[in-house]
Amino acid sequence: MVGSRLRKPWRVIHALIGISAVSCPLVAGPINSDVAFTPREGGGVLRLQYTYEEAGAGGAVRHKNQSTVRGVLVYGLRQNLALILSAPYVNRQVDRFDKRFGRTEEAHDGVGDITLLLKYRFYQKDLGPMSTVRLAALGGLNVRSGDMEFSSDSYDPIVGAVFTWRHDRNKFDADLIYQFNTAGGQAGHDTLRYDLAYSRRIYPATYDDSTGYEILAVAELNGRYKTDGSHTIYLAPGVVLLSEQWSLEMSIQLPALQNLAGDGPETRYRLVTGLRYRW
Repeated sequence: MVGSRLRKPWRVIHALIGISAVSCPLVAGPINSDVAFTPREGGGVLRLQYTYEEAGAGGAVRHKNQSTVRGVLVYGLRQNLALILSAPYVNRQVDRFDKRFGRTEEAHDGVGDITLLLKYRFYQKDLGPMSTVRLAALGGLNVRSGDMEFSSDSYDPIVGAVFTWRHDRNKFDADLIYQFNTAGGQAGHDTLRYDLAYSRRIYPATYDDSTGYEILAVAELNGRYKTDGSHTIYLAPGVVLLSEQWSLEMSIQLPALQNLAGDGPETRYRLVTGLRYRW
């Protein structure tokens, strides 16, 4: 059993600062979904995101919580092509009960799998200064970290597509991303991720460069399906405070559907906060 010094989520944040690393958009909103925007050539986005997940009882597990800090770097290789790097640092605490050994508490922390992606924006139609339609394709690799507690056992290809529609104060995003599993082990199944997101600028009502910042309300549906039959859908309201270079974001993911293939613990909620810097 690991000592109580691992029980502070802030230790996870301190351990990750300095890691640059998955996909986040050039413009703010949504928080848990992707967008079809790419940075300009030589530009980019650096993102630090913290997620806290609380789960109830399931099987031998009486309670589980997990803190994840994800470092994100999106770099514009060309006007319509971006490189995406992602690495998570995870702290997991589990309370178990076994008939033979009784109650035990476990705490582990380490680096999860790293994601390497290319995003290619192959379609763009600008209908006005604040109106656009864009489509992008994603392709890359999930790279095992080698950390036994959090690493998968394989190097898994990823493919996907992203759609963005924006008009004045309103923006709609959708993505469909599939990850193939090339081996067994802890993550021995393919994974399908799908997201729908609606963002609306609630301040200012009329865009004005002199305002200095914007406030966006975000509503998302985040789906995760595995080929073992597990399927989870989150409803995720959120808010984003956006300035020219910085943005702050907060979202809570509430499970609307949870069908688990095994007897593992069900998620109660996931709290997501983040900070982004653009250049």
